[in-house]
Amino acid sequence: MKLKTAFIVILVLAAVLIIYFAFGAIFRPDFDIIIKNGTIVDGSGQKPYPADIGILKGKIKEIGALAGKKAAKIIDATGLMVCPGFIDIHTHAGRNLLKHPDAHNYILQGVTTVLGGNCGGSCFPIGSFLEEVEKKKIALNFCTLVGHNTIRKKVMGNADRDPETKELEEMKKLTAQAMKDGAVGISTGLKYIPGAFAKTAEVIELAKVVQQYGGFYATHMREEGIDVLKSLQEAIAVGKAAKIPVQISHHKITGIDNWGSSVQTLALVEEARKAGINVLLDQYPYPATGTGLTVLFPPWSLEGEKKKWIERWKNAELRPRLIAEIKYNIEHDRGGNDLNRIMISRYSPEPELEGLTIEQILEKKNLPVTLEQGVELIIRLQTKEIEEDGQSGAIYFCLSDEDIERIMKYPHTAHASDGAIRTFGLGNPHPRNYGTFPRVLRLYVREKGILTFPEAIRKMTSLPAQRLGFKDRGSLKEGYYADIAIVDAAKVADVATWQEPHRYPVGIPYVLVNGRLVVENSKITGIFPGLVLRGKGNAFDF
Repeated sequence: MKLKTAFIVILVLAAVLIIYFAFGAIFRPDFDIIIKNGTIVDGSGQKPYPADIGILKGKIKEIGALAGKKAAKIIDATGLMVCPGFIDIHTHAGRNLLKHPDAHNYILQGVTTVLGGNCGGSCFPIGSFLEEVEKKKIALNFCTLVGHNTIRKKVMGNADRDPETKELEEMKKLTAQAMKDGAVGISTGLKYIPGAFAKTAEVIELAKVVQQYGGFYATHMREEGIDVLKSLQEAIAVGKAAKIPVQISHHKITGIDNWGSSVQTLALVEEARKAGINVLLDQYPYPATGTGLTVLFPPWSLEGEKKKWIERWKNAELRPRLIAEIKYNIEHDRGGNDLNRIMISRYSPEPELEGLTIEQILEKKNLPVTLEQGVELIIRLQTKEIEEDGQSGAIYFCLSDEDIERIMKYPHTAHASDGAIRTFGLGNPHPRNYGTFPRVLRLYVREKGILTFPEAIRKMTSLPAQRLGFKDRGSLKEGYYADIAIVDAAKVADVATWQEPHRYPVGIPYVLVNGRLVVENSKITGIFPGLVLRGKGNAFDF
């Protein structure tokens, strides 16, 4: 009897399991998410087409007509453009990402991947920093360059000289380690110290190391107005000598005297490409730059520790030379020969100056509005910031719309922000931090017709993905990671302004990172599916 009872129990359990699995097969979703009724802009630059997208386990499983298919979540994209998530190839994301892992000012623009470590400055060591990012959890994908300035300063400080043989070997060793740790390339900031003290031969030697690990060379050139052609030729020479791909960072023409030179710079780039040197550009879509006040200072005045700077600036014999050279830079480069073209974006010693131009500050302080007084004010502001261990920054209205549009039309120019992950409401930063990608789609696609929508999306997605060596991101293809931005092409717009930069864009209601919604109905969801994306060198044995 007991045996018969046990047999019946087994039969019942078997029947339950059969029914459970049968019903599970019937009701189990085919996908985690289906995006239906949207228009696919796949990142290739080709004509958009209608289709649904099925997402499973973080990747695009199927693209086509998915009527009748089931998903745990359905997104109705009727009237919307379904695009690859935007890849910002030029940012200063770094430790600010640890402070704001939601990357709010980027994901609300549709950005799903950022590249940090640009302009010669990066976190270091790369390996431990990337591990820290992974432990923190982030909302978007992150990769980084290693900064030449960072490495040089670690080995040589702010010395204005060539490296000794042992110092160069140490820099090469640190560069190799950074590539093994996961950097995707090396960046230079040859306008900034200590990079400004480095000769081309030094840069070539480090670029050769990076080339061995499959990386690329990104450069903030020595000059972007005065001597821009020589600076570009130097960047191309590095690419040729090191046999390495070259990325010209935030390509622009600064200074009214130099406007129009983009005709010559683009011709040089095209000539280099035809000669087999893989040169690409990136660009932000604004007529103003944003950086520190020291960009106006000559490199010789910035050698050594900061207390030495101040001593040098106060030196009665050197002061006239310093004033003359800063004045020249204001007249012919960043300042546009107008003190109203220089706006303070961050000044922690006196936050009330943020958002004011140098001319307005002179007026506020009841000082004569002259170029000489402007120079004196800039020196005092920078001195006070150093003495109080504060923070400062400025916006320089020194670019022309003609050059911006010419560079933007060039097929090998990617859109990028040159921004950082911001603390909302802090300072008066460049609006590019909140509006770069929507601004391109509003102003240069919808209003000016400089680019078509598919071409602009290509420059935000597959073009930077190719430079970064991504084989499964930057396009909408089956098997690719589901990094996706869903855009209302008729309404997408930047809202951030020069006076009110902390304003989020509109017209991007959904953003997915690795198949999970980080933005839904234009609101941040608060999840962190982002990944650290390491470079090819990370596969090398130690």
